Amino acid sequence: MIRYVPILRWKRGERIALRHLTPQARARTTPLLLLGSEQFKVKAATKAHAAVPAPQVFVNDMLSDWGNGTFYLDASSLPTQGAQPHPIAAIASAARAAGATMIPVVHLGANHSYVSAVTAIRNFDGRGVCLRIDMQELFSVANWLPQWPFAIGETDLIVDFGENVASAAALGTALDGVFTGLNTSGVWRSITVAGTSMPPNFTGYTAGQHHIARIEAQLWSRLSALPLPYQLDFGDFASVTTGVTPTNIAWGYPINVKYTLPNHFLIFRGVRTTGPSGVDMDIQLRGHARGIAGYSPRHPIAGAWSDHAIDQIAVGNADTKGLEHWVQLSVNRHIELMHAVLP
Repeated sequence: MIRYVPILRWKRGERIALRHLTPQARARTTPLLLLGSEQFKVKAATKAHAAVPAPQVFVNDMLSDWGNGTFYLDASSLPTQGAQPHPIAAIASAARAAGATMIPVVHLGANHSYVSAVTAIRNFDGRGVCLRIDMQELFSVANWLPQWPFAIGETDLIVDFGENVASAAALGTALDGVFTGLNTSGVWRSITVAGTSMPPNFTGYTAGQHHIARIEAQLWSRLSALPLPYQLDFGDFASVTTGVTPTNIAWGYPINVKYTLPNHFLIFRGVRTTGPSGVDMDIQLRGHARGIAGYSPRHPIAGAWSDHAIDQIAVGNADTKGLEHWVQLSVNRHIELMHAVLP
């Protein structure tokens, strides 16, 4: 069975999407979480409860929304305070005590403090590590592999093309050759290819319904059909963009929705909620739900929380709620679909 690795930024919408996965989709999925400072904060004290340290807050949320299933954690963007160990060390300690199954993620540019903490976690937990590389690093494996500080056999390799997946796909046979030879110097514990075709914030699309080809899915299909000496797992960005949400979006921004299909994204580009041509958010979201429900090649997934909720919104039996709720629905549908279509 092909393993699915959705890359998430661990915001509340994504967390709740995971919470509502079916057991079948959950069993195939190993999420890779990119933990930033905005999602790693102390829970302030109240009159009834003491403050909760940030590592424990993260682990509590993880157990609530994902459970004790395996997950990858890339916390390399979190800063280190003075001579203190990197925060991922405290996260691993809290996860260990709570029974959460964490595998730390490293990238080749990670600083010494982070790599030292990951090494200690690997030594204590015995679950190995995950290495996430980009396209340039993929083509220079021979240069950096001799200095890789962990055994290849205990390393899950994720080749993440990010938003450059179309450029990677255009390389054709040159890319095929690299993937065919990835185990030449040793057998990686697993190999996953990832990327995304979604433009940030639907840039370049006018109001209305559009299709965006899922080049990352097409690329995986082509590569996995090669005579590879290993199973090639699939990963992608389950949210709209690889980066953080832009900070310069003013109130009244267009109301956009993404819905994942096997080979395309069905997107509904909305309009602003303010100004002379503005349309209320609830009206737009209800219209988007009707557009999804009425799309004949949609193929809703039986038992999927997201598809059921969209159908209820479309016929007026449920509130549209707000954009964060639609992030939940979008990510949940995306993961459920990948479980349904991957072999």
